[in-house]
Amino acid sequence: MKKIILLNINILFCLCLFGQSNLVTLNPGYSHQSFYSLQNGEVLNVENTNWDIAFSTDAFSSSIRINDGQGVQLYTYHLGDTSAWNSINTNSSNIVTDPMYNSDTSWNFGAFDVNQTNGFDYGWGVYNMQTHTVIGDSVFLMQTVDGNWKKLWIESKVGGEYFFKYANLDGSNEVNQNIAADNYSDKRFIYYSLETNDIIDREPNSSAWDITFTKYVTPVQGMPYPVTGILNNHDIEVAQADNIANPLFYSDYSAHNFESEINSIGYDWKSYQGSYVITPDRCYFVRDYNMNIYRLTFTQFDGTSTGNIEFNTAILSATGVTDLNSGSTLNIYPNPAINNQDIFFIYDIKSENSLLYIYDLTGKIVYSSRLASSGLKTHKIPSRILTSGTYIAVVEFNGISLTKPLIVK
Repeated sequence: MKKIILLNINILFCLCLFGQSNLVTLNPGYSHQSFYSLQNGEVLNVENTNWDIAFSTDAFSSSIRINDGQGVQLYTYHLGDTSAWNSINTNSSNIVTDPMYNSDTSWNFGAFDVNQTNGFDYGWGVYNMQTHTVIGDSVFLMQTVDGNWKKLWIESKVGGEYFFKYANLDGSNEVNQNIAADNYSDKRFIYYSLETNDIIDREPNSSAWDITFTKYVTPVQGMPYPVTGILNNHDIEVAQADNIANPLFYSDYSAHNFESEINSIGYDWKSYQGSYVITPDRCYFVRDYNMNIYRLTFTQFDGTSTGNIEFNTAILSATGVTDLNSGSTLNIYPNPAINNQDIFFIYDIKSENSLLYIYDLTGKIVYSSRLASSGLKTHKIPSRILTSGTYIAVVEFNGISLTKPLIVK
């Protein structure tokens, strides 16, 4: 029995400290997008070249984004407002305004929102306080993902529904469309193709993914440039750790600041030097919606030939461990712990006979204790009995083991 326990502990060390290797492929030319959960792996890998615009489903947002990473370009029509709709012609493609791109720091600021001037101006339209609708006041020229030019007017947002129309520059093939975005409130965006006139539901549920691997536009040396990288989901927090001698084994996430900008990982974990080279001394820590913390370290990037991205992930801190069959739980606070600071094991064990073991990296037991009777209890140990490092706490009862990483600084 002892050998089996030690084998399980060693396997857990490998998973928690050394992590596991993962592969995401965006296909040649980065034609796909991958939505990824650090807990569950890839959630959805979907084509990324079949849409032009994306409408926010949030009831409190009117953000509209474009597929700029795949070549979609958006311009404000500079020769008039919506009253000039019928006068736009094929010569209007002689653009004199600057192209507009999505924000790469917030999902709530798309290319259509760039012209905002105040709190009631959403860039493509103005909020009416009497009717509580957004009325479009601008006409746009857009080059689609297929390279064709369209004129486009976002006419209004009424409740959770967008109304818009678009046509070829000469006025032919005019389409009037509406999208009830609030029907897709479990997604961040609902998508649309100006080429096929299709509404495209292409995202997983917004709570199901942490990061997305995709192509997007960002400033590079002061100029907007399409890059391939990672954007994190809304309110997912990321800390970047640089100058790390061995990033695949580094675990001190508390020494770094967590940020919520969606490009906190971004694209610059690699550089091009004749071929792509991974930044060797960097890793990232990602805090998910359940407050679990994962280490993410990139190990390989193939580039446009395959779109393959290889990376290592390891869970460093979990909010709690629950055994679904017994209903028992184990939490540790604080974690990481600091020397001379008490460590509390908060547990609800459905057994009168349970044991707590703390193992070091070699699988050696450095602390053990019998726990109090069943029910919600707290067990305290002084952290000074543990040297700085990473441990695994194990509670055993009735043939069941609850395990959780513990870091002492």
